[in-house]
Amino acid sequence: MILGQRIRIDPNNVQASFFERCAGTARFTFNMGLARWKEMYEAGEKPRWQGINAEFNARKADEFPWMKELPWAIPNNALQSLGNAFSHFFRRVKAGEKPGYPKFKKKGRCQESFAIEARALTFDKRRVRIPKLGWIRICQELRFPGKILSARFTKRAGHWYVSIQVEIDENQWSYPHRCKTQAAVGVDRGLVDLAVLSDGTKVRTPRVLRGYEARLRMLNKELARRREGGKNRRKTKAKLARLHERIANIRRDVTHNLTADMVEKYRWIGIEDLAVKGMARTCLAKSVMDAAMAEVGRQLAYKAELAGGTIVVANRWYPSSKLCSSCGVIYADLRLGERCWTCDACSTEHGRDVNAAKNLEKLAAAQAVTACRQESAGSGSTTGVKLPLGQEPGSYVNQN
Repeated sequence: MILGQRIRIDPNNVQASFFERCAGTARFTFNMGLARWKEMYEAGEKPRWQGINAEFNARKADEFPWMKELPWAIPNNALQSLGNAFSHFFRRVKAGEKPGYPKFKKKGRCQESFAIEARALTFDKRRVRIPKLGWIRICQELRFPGKILSARFTKRAGHWYVSIQVEIDENQWSYPHRCKTQAAVGVDRGLVDLAVLSDGTKVRTPRVLRGYEARLRMLNKELARRREGGKNRRKTKAKLARLHERIANIRRDVTHNLTADMVEKYRWIGIEDLAVKGMARTCLAKSVMDAAMAEVGRQLAYKAELAGGTIVVANRWYPSSKLCSSCGVIYADLRLGERCWTCDACSTEHGRDVNAAKNLEKLAAAQAVTACRQESAGSGSTTGVKLPLGQEPGSYVNQN
């Protein structure tokens, strides 16, 4: 199993300057490799990043002696990134998508980043040893024991981060939020309430972007007034970047806490397959993207797998809101603005979101019963568990 972790770095001024030089070297090598790639293509040759890398290594000692002060793997990884960029370009061309031909990188207009060979890094609690630099403080320990596959250093909003990919042995590491129950739950995601559970629990949408909208508007106006290339413009741009990072961090904290708590309490989780991209094309686009409903679904999918749970995804045409969770009758005339409705057949009053969550819970419970019966049939035993009323396992359901 391969897991990733992003850790914030706490460098001093000398170390931060070293990182800037490393990022500049990676940018310089990428641009030089892209120029060489175009020359080879125009000359009728078939360019490959391995050949460009061999040419660069033959010239590096004589033409670029200052690169000896930096880790040797930075230029090689930059050219490998160039090769990956062209691989994605050709893949998109074949698929008929927008190609996105690789472009030259310019300081201040591209993300500052560089990669170092993973085997050259050494982690010791809350510090990491980097070649040619030494030990440097990090804000948290590496959580995953195992073989480090890759390490990329990135600058975001004035802060440096290291992204680590670790190959771990599942027998030696256990997910800290592993599920210890057999409970099932339905989760209805929305704009007002980020998640409504079938037991009635509601988690309000943080609406972080809406809360900082006035501050964002002020900083954007201030940025527009600043002279291009001026020092004050760089200061305002940094303020705006830090505010965007704060918004993203708050939203990320809410979604991670919510999903970790859910996969720890419930083994079977029923959710809907929402068309978030389609919703983002409506007049509610800002609220849809601010709620991060797709991110909640993505996190539930991989965390449930780590925790030993199962996500049951209902088809997006499944009438979760219109279907009475008590008797199974469909209220076909339900409008989007109706938050509460009463079933004509059984006279049960339903809250729209809670009713949808209960129907999703029934799908998850039915899938759980089916899985138990299959396990029992394989072991030769029988169970006396009954299916939920009016639910057939597998109807409207795609299993992840």
